[in-house]
Amino acid sequence: MKNWLKKEKTVEKESLQSGSSANLLQVFNYNDFLDRVMGDRELAMSILDEFVELIGQHGEKLQHAVESGDHENVRQIGHLIKGESGNISAPSLYESSYAMEKAGKSQNRAEQEKLLPVVLENIDSLTKAIREVLQKGRA
Repeated sequence: MKNWLKKEKTVEKESLQSGSSANLLQVFNYNDFLDRVMGDRELAMSILDEFVELIGQHGEKLQHAVESGDHENVRQIGHLIKGESGNISAPSLYESSYAMEKAGKSQNRAEQEKLLPVVLENIDSLTKAIREVLQKGRA
């Protein structure tokens, strides 16, 4: 019985994943995230709703910090985004925000300016993938 239920749950999770290609898994790994919340789809949807609501604001604050040369804020916001993206299984954003955090810590403005469009693009791609999952999850 346990094996049958587990297989059914896996099929359910896979049907909500934002895509099956390795590239999309780099943006957002829904199956891994669902495992992190112990299969609680309602909790997963709630967390994703809040994430989508906040991540755009974090991106704007990061952009302002980079443009104003505020290295400490760049480090802090990079750290915040890194943690949030790690918690929801978004490896591309995790990696780019970690690099931004390190660039803030080292006060490397050139690196921050180089990384900013990457982080913002990762936020945009992730937001689109999450919205797709939210839409499928509520259908």
